[in-house]
Amino acid sequence: MQWIKTSLISGIFMLCSWTPGFCAAPPDKKVTALYTEDKIVVDGNLDEDDWNLAQPATDFIQNEPLMKAPATERTEVRILYDDENLYLGVYCFDSAGEKGLILTDVRRDYNPRESDHFSVLFDTFDDNRNGFVFGSNPGGAKREGQVGTDGAEVNFDWDTIWEVKTQITESGWQIEMAIPFTSLRFPEGGGQVWGVNFSRRIRRKNEADYWSPIPRPHTLSRVSFAGTLEGINTLRQGPNLYFKPYVSAPVVRNFEDDVDFVPEVGMDVKYGLTPGLTLDLTVNTDFAQVEADEQQINLTRFSLFFPEKRDFFLENANIFQMGKSQKRFGDVSARDLIPFFSRRIGIVEGQIVPVLGGARLSGRMGRYTLGFLSLQTAKFEETASTNFTVLRLRRDLFRNSDVGGIFINKQVNGGGFNRTYGFDANLTFFNYLDITPFFLKTESPDQTGEDLAANIGIIWSDPFWDLLAEYMTIGENFNPEVGFVRRTDIRKTRGKFGVKPRPGERIPWIRQFQPFLDVNYFTDQENILETRTVEGNFSILFENNSNLEFSHTANFERLDEPFEIRPEQEIPIGDYSFGEYSISFNGDRSRLFSANAALQTGGFFDGDKDSYRLGVRFLPNYHFEADLSWEHDDVALPSGDFKTNLVSTRLVYSFNPRMFLNAFIQYNSTVGDIESNIRFNFIYKPLSDFFLVYNERRSTTGEVNERAIIAKMTYVFDF
Repeated sequence: MQWIKTSLISGIFMLCSWTPGFCAAPPDKKVTALYTEDKIVVDGNLDEDDWNLAQPATDFIQNEPLMKAPATERTEVRILYDDENLYLGVYCFDSAGEKGLILTDVRRDYNPRESDHFSVLFDTFDDNRNGFVFGSNPGGAKREGQVGTDGAEVNFDWDTIWEVKTQITESGWQIEMAIPFTSLRFPEGGGQVWGVNFSRRIRRKNEADYWSPIPRPHTLSRVSFAGTLEGINTLRQGPNLYFKPYVSAPVVRNFEDDVDFVPEVGMDVKYGLTPGLTLDLTVNTDFAQVEADEQQINLTRFSLFFPEKRDFFLENANIFQMGKSQKRFGDVSARDLIPFFSRRIGIVEGQIVPVLGGARLSGRMGRYTLGFLSLQTAKFEETASTNFTVLRLRRDLFRNSDVGGIFINKQVNGGGFNRTYGFDANLTFFNYLDITPFFLKTESPDQTGEDLAANIGIIWSDPFWDLLAEYMTIGENFNPEVGFVRRTDIRKTRGKFGVKPRPGERIPWIRQFQPFLDVNYFTDQENILETRTVEGNFSILFENNSNLEFSHTANFERLDEPFEIRPEQEIPIGDYSFGEYSISFNGDRSRLFSANAALQTGGFFDGDKDSYRLGVRFLPNYHFEADLSWEHDDVALPSGDFKTNLVSTRLVYSFNPRMFLNAFIQYNSTVGDIESNIRFNFIYKPLSDFFLVYNERRSTTGEVNERAIIAKMTYVFDF
C-alpha cells in the first residue's frame, strides 16, 4: 500500500509541474461595494461624486493571448448600491482611443467574441457553482445569462430587467449599469458576501482579460475562480412579482386561399417565493415571435437536431440538463442522448400544438438546486391533450461538484404515458478534470425490458491537453418521448486526444495549433460493430481569430436494413468502408467583409460525395449586417446520382439597442420550398416588446403555400 501512496503523490507532483495552474488555489481578490443615498442616473457618464469614492477593481490579468500576463489596457470597475439597485461604473481605457474600438452588433445577446466587450459575474450565493452574468459593448447592447454547475451550464437566453448605458470617449469607453436586486437571487440577511469577477475583451488584439485570473480553457462562467464582493448590507428583494400579459393578432392564409384571423391573449407571471426560488406561471402560451429554424439537409440515417428557441423553455433550461460537461469540448456527441428536450412539448412533426398553460418552479434551496415544470397542451388534430411534467433535483457535493436525479412524465389524455427517470453526477477535480456519469430508465405501456441507458464521460482539458474518454449504452427499448436520442440498441466507446501548442513569437500571426485524434466505436448490444469513425484533424487558430482546419475521417457503416437516402432511392444492406477529406476556413467576422468556406470529398457508402459550403458576410457598421450562405452536395451512387442545395440569406438592421429588423430567407432543394421569416422587434421598456412578424412559404414556381402576418405586444407590470 505504501508504494501506491508514494506513486499517487509522485503522479500528482508531476501533473502540478507539467500543467500550469493544476494545483493552484483560486485567487483571493476582493472589492467592496459602497452604499449611496444619492440618485444614480444611468447615462454612461459616471459623473456622480460617489463613483470617485468607491474602491476600484483593477489590475486585470490576461487569459488570451498570454495567460497570467498583465492586461495591455487598464480597466477600472467600481460598485455602488442603494436600497433597490446594484450599480457598476466601468472605465475601459484604450491607448488607441475611439479608433481602437471594434463594434459589430448592438442586438440583445450579441456575440461577445466579435466586439469589444465587458461582463460581470455575480455568484450571489457564494457557492462556487451558480451565477448571473451581465455584459455590454461600446454600443450599449445588452447581454445577460445564467451560469450553473461551475460553468458546465451556460444560458444566455435568459432575460431580466436591468439598465445599461455606454459612452465612447477619447480615452476608450465607459459603462454604467443598474441591476435591480429583484432581478437577482441571494440569501436572506445582512452582511452579504458574494463571488464576483469581471472580464474584458479587447477585440483588435483578440485579448481576453479577467480581474480574478482564470486559466485557459475556462472563461468567466467558471464561477469557482471568482473573487469576493463585500460591503453589501441590509438587502431585501421585495415582492419580486411581475405580470406579463400579451395580445397577438395573427392573419394566416393557406394554399387554398382560406384566411384565418384568431386573436390570442395570454399571460406570464413571475413570483419570488423565497430568496432562492422563483415560480413562473403561463396561460395560453404563445410563441408567434420566435425566429424560424435554420433548415438542414439530412444525408444520415438519424434524426436531425434543431435547437430550442422559445423563450419560456430557454429560461432556466440549464437546470434540467444532464450530461453537460461534454459541451466543454463543443461536441455534437453530447446530442446522442438528451433526456429532456423541450421541443417535444408543443411541436408534433413540425406542427405547432397549442400550450394551454403551466407552471415552473426553479432555483436554490440551501445546498439543493430544484427545477419543476408542468405544462398542458391542447387536443390538436390527431394529437390528444397531453400533460408534460419534469422534476429535477441536484445537491451540491464537495467544492464545485453535484449529484442529482430527474423524473419526466408524459401523460396522454386517454391513458397513454411515457416516463424517464434516472440520476447523474458532475464531478470536478483539479480545475481541469470532469467526470460525468448518468443512468436512465424509461417506461412505456407497450415496451418492457432493455429500456436502460447509461453514460460516463471523463474529460481533461487544460491549456495544453484535451483528453476525453466516454462510454455509453442505450437499450433497444429505451424510449424517452420527451427527450432526444439518435439511435437505440447501441454501445458507444469514444476516445479523443488533442494538444494545443502555441508557437509564440516564432510565428507571430498564428496563435495556436490544435491537432487531435477522435475515435468513435458503435456496436449493438451483442457487441457487433455498427459504426466506426476515426478522425484525424489539424486546425490553426490565427491571431485575428480566423481559423483553418484540415481533417481526414475513415468511416465504417454496417446496414442491417436498406437506408432510404431519399424517396425511392435506397442504399442496400451491407458493410461499407469509405474515407473522406475536408478543409475549411472561417474568416475574421469583425471585418467589413468576411467569408467562410469548406470542401469535403471522398467516399459515401457504395459511392462518392463532394460537399461544398460558402458563406459571405457584409458588415459596413454595427447597424447593418448581410449574410449569404450556400451548401451543396453532389452524391454519386450506383442507385442514382443526385444533388442538393441549401441557400439562406439573413439581413439585419439594428436601429439602436432596442429596435431591430431581421429578414431570414431559406431555400431547400430537398423540400422544394422557399421560406421567409421577417421580424420587427421594438423593446419599448425592459421585457416589454412589440413584434411584427411576416412568414411565408412558397414553391420554386412562385405559388404561395402559406402566408401569415402576426402582430404581438407584451407589457410587464413589475412590483
